[in-house]
Amino acid sequence: MPAQVAAAEEFDENSDALFRPSRDSPVVSTSENRDGEISQMIPEGQPEVLETASERRARRHSHWIIYITAFVMSIGFSIVLTGVWPYLQRLDAGVSKEFLGWAIAANPLGQMVASPLLGLWGNKAGSNRGAFLTTILLFIVGNILYAILSLFGTAARGVMIFSRFLVGISSANIAIIRSYIASSTTLKERTTAVALTSAAQGLGFIIGPAIQAALAVAFSHEKTSENKTSSVPEILEDEAEDAGLGIEWNMYTATGWVATFLGALNFFLFMPCIFKEYPIAAKEAQLKRDAAKEDKKLPKPDYLALVGVLVSFFIILFIYVLIETLLVPMCIDLYAWTDEQAITVVGVGLSIAGAVSVIMFTLTSVLTRKFDERKVFIFVGLVPLTIAMLIHFPMGNTYPKMQNCTSHDSASELGSLTTVLPNMNFTEPNSSLSRQRRHSARDDTCTDLGCPQKQEWCLYTPIVEMPQMVVADTVAVIGYPVAFTLSSSFFSKLLGPKPQGVWMGILTSTGSFSRVTGPIFVSYMYTALGTRWTFGILFVVMSLTLVIISLLFRRLVPMKLVAT
Repeated sequence: MPAQVAAAEEFDENSDALFRPSRDSPVVSTSENRDGEISQMIPEGQPEVLETASERRARRHSHWIIYITAFVMSIGFSIVLTGVWPYLQRLDAGVSKEFLGWAIAANPLGQMVASPLLGLWGNKAGSNRGAFLTTILLFIVGNILYAILSLFGTAARGVMIFSRFLVGISSANIAIIRSYIASSTTLKERTTAVALTSAAQGLGFIIGPAIQAALAVAFSHEKTSENKTSSVPEILEDEAEDAGLGIEWNMYTATGWVATFLGALNFFLFMPCIFKEYPIAAKEAQLKRDAAKEDKKLPKPDYLALVGVLVSFFIILFIYVLIETLLVPMCIDLYAWTDEQAITVVGVGLSIAGAVSVIMFTLTSVLTRKFDERKVFIFVGLVPLTIAMLIHFPMGNTYPKMQNCTSHDSASELGSLTTVLPNMNFTEPNSSLSRQRRHSARDDTCTDLGCPQKQEWCLYTPIVEMPQMVVADTVAVIGYPVAFTLSSSFFSKLLGPKPQGVWMGILTSTGSFSRVTGPIFVSYMYTALGTRWTFGILFVVMSLTLVIISLLFRRLVPMKLVAT
């Protein structure tokens, strides 16, 4: 294993020498026989040139299109993240938090199913363009359905799951994004390119919640203005909303239209006149073999190391499920916030977290140039994530406000609200009371704010204090980008310069499986047992991940070509 590390470092130092300009660029084709031996890719008599300056510029241009695609797909996912729960409540007053888990899991389920198929498609077709265009079309259709859910009446919940499933299938193009990055970068460039791809995703996670938060504020102000100028009783407004006729325009549906617009723009970037593919990794391997003047073949990958990376990738994304599933309902339960308040605060928080993530994605490539990237992965990635789960553990002596719902009868609702009003902490009483009657899903038909009576753990489990939550999430945001980026980079380097479409599909499906099981598991665990069990289990899982990666430390090195 030390020999592999030395070989990898030696190759990194000399890889810049491969960029030698020439007037003519040879036509290159790549193939691989059953023994894993790379076929001749450069015609005899041609100079050993990796690429010309113009080809390098064109290749970098294709990378920017890939980064934009990762950015748009992330926005399509994150823009609805904080609004799914209150949107579900608007569509169906009796919806449960368990159903929220299924609604969020629909997206990664689609991604899990489609990722290997898209990778296989890219490998067999020899081009990724068709897969990109198809998935972006599905992205557009899925977001249109999300925006017009009010047309489907009682079937709206099922259509929401279907729309998120379609968007999940479209987001499976992250498998071909990773595959293309692996095939269109040199070994020395790969970590930086993977980091930039992750940074584009992180930027999408900034913009998405920020757009939802901005829309929440905008529509809240619009509603306040309408209430001041309109003489129509609010009960008539509610009845019109309950009719469910026509396409609604509100802070939840607007996110679907924004994502649709971005998807349409992204679609045109993959036209043949704009996007061209440059598989340089196999050519680099061929030049390295020719420089050594001996035939070399690709050995079998280190499957144990690959499994270890897949396990860590699964757990890292499982931790991220905490953010995408629980933050909004947890803030509503623990702090007795209204829907708008939770969406706005969490949206702003996720945007700030996303900004930190982009910085960390960029910093990752700098750190890996100065230090062993395996140590960066452990000490800057996994350790902070583990500590963050521990900090989230409830430790104070302040308990959540419980809902006080003595009557579910609509005629006595006003009296019930008057009874509990002195004990409630409203920052905006009028708007809060208005929202209560419209979104009555806290506990079946209960309209009070706070922790639902059916969540008995709220009676004996302290809240996660706000400063504690901020510190824990900040530490997690520092670790997640580093761990996510380097686990993807390790996986690519362990596979070597072979076609990686199917393998990247497996990696993406692993992450998707984590995001399928995560929301369901976490929402059931949170509802039934509370924050202590939820964060305690996540802490144990992260600790086990640290142990696994430490045991595989010496095996996490790039594949080495062996002489035949």
